[in-house]
Amino acid sequence: MALFKNKTEKPLLPHQEVRFDLTNKGESKSFLRTALAIKGSASLAVTRRVIFTTCFSLACSVVFHHYPQVAIPITPLEYSGAVLSLFLLLRINSGLDRWWEARKIWGSIVNQSRNLAIIGYEYSSANQALSKTFLSWVAAFPHVMRESLRSEKELTEVKELLGEEETNRIKNSQHMPTYVGAKIAELIRALRTKGLDNFAFQRAERERALLIDAIGACERIRNTPIPLAIAIIVRRFILLFLLLLPLGLVDRVVWLTPLVVALASYPLFTLDEIGAEIQNPFSPRNLSHLPLKNICINIQTNVMSLLDKPKAKVIVTASELPPETEELEQ
Repeated sequence: MALFKNKTEKPLLPHQEVRFDLTNKGESKSFLRTALAIKGSASLAVTRRVIFTTCFSLACSVVFHHYPQVAIPITPLEYSGAVLSLFLLLRINSGLDRWWEARKIWGSIVNQSRNLAIIGYEYSSANQALSKTFLSWVAAFPHVMRESLRSEKELTEVKELLGEEETNRIKNSQHMPTYVGAKIAELIRALRTKGLDNFAFQRAERERALLIDAIGACERIRNTPIPLAIAIIVRRFILLFLLLLPLGLVDRVVWLTPLVVALASYPLFTLDEIGAEIQNPFSPRNLSHLPLKNICINIQTNVMSLLDKPKAKVIVTASELPPETEELEQ
């Protein structure tokens, strides 16, 4: 599980495939099953660090056996532990804020995609071919956004929706979501010639613009990690605390020092690792990343299901349009 880095994420290579599915999932109702779970846990990532601190503590116990004067008072470490907990709380909260903001953005993407599809399909008299083309591009947009955020260009679902030729054009574009957004704008303009009135046109354009805003917000989260200075001070504090902790415990628990330090280091390393992992909620390499593929497939299913519904042929006169329409037309 890679830590978040302040640079564009590279696609996964064959030898870099994720060993486990790290997608965020709900916890089990069983306490023991959740407590003992390995899949989705940060335990594997911190195992070597815990082993190192345990071995170091064992070395301190051996040294103390021959040189008792190496022991230090435990009181300063008690106060330091309280301060360290505040630093870890700051790190975890920063990551959770980013994770939750990303989830809310993708919730809005779901709603905006549905709204855009309904407006384009129901408020125009376009034939079935043009309607299907429009809905296919709307359904493809979330998939393109997901692949763009992950710096990947597999686009398997997009190929099924739009065909190989259009998929290749998307892959070769400078910014894939912008290309798809522009294509949707072109189709909205085409729908306007097929009965899409000014009010519906403005609403459709608004939803399309919000989708572009959403990818920009996601890119801001991905490209802006928490300040490096915070990560440095937190990890430096953890390192110093765990290097001094065995010397503070050794005169009290002697040969049990390695066990006590291991029990203390595991939650510290784990909380730090979780804080680093959830900074980028889009990457499949990171713990508890958002289930973007499931979200995208759900949007695709919802959008394309409109084709199963026959269009109602409704003619709306100018006098029947809502008041906002007149304002928009002015």
